[in-house]
Amino acid sequence: MCGIAGIINPGGERYRDHIGRMVAALKLRGPDGNGDFFSNNCALGHTRLKIIDISSGHQPMISDDRNLAVVFNGEIYNYKELRARLETNYRFRTNSDTEVILALFKNNRDNIPGKLAGMFSFAIWDEKSNKLFCARDRFGEKPFYYTFGKNGEFIFASEIKALLASGLVKPELSRESLA
Repeated sequence: MCGIAGIINPGGERYRDHIGRMVAALKLRGPDGNGDFFSNNCALGHTRLKIIDISSGHQPMISDDRNLAVVFNGEIYNYKELRARLETNYRFRTNSDTEVILALFKNNRDNIPGKLAGMFSFAIWDEKSNKLFCARDRFGEKPFYYTFGKNGEFIFASEIKALLASGLVKPELSRESLA
């Protein structure tokens, strides 16, 4: 189990402390390491539980052309088969299922979740198009929560407590939803 977190809004670097608090809130999900990534409009964070490619599967993982960044929680059961098909179009640097997701996205963005057998939630930031692509498995085994912050930020994480830890979300009870 790993933890993912992100904030999408102009000035990604200014969210360094927010991402730090979010990742700290997810520490129990990934005690083996953590990392972050910042660009003009994106801040990503990750906590890692090492299962596949223990030595080189660190996240956020950046694509070979440095245009894409991914944070991933889960396990892709068919990653070896997918990798074998992608090796002619992508130069892999790791043996991780995370990098297979990056390669899929880079080579053909059509129905990526439908090609993945497993349990997952992930977010891919595309620096060139300035867009975020998020997905989770069809049964929701790996959680993906999101909200909007007080300054219009799109904020996501593996747990609600990480959203709250960002300091950008006011915890309010919706009486309408409660009813």
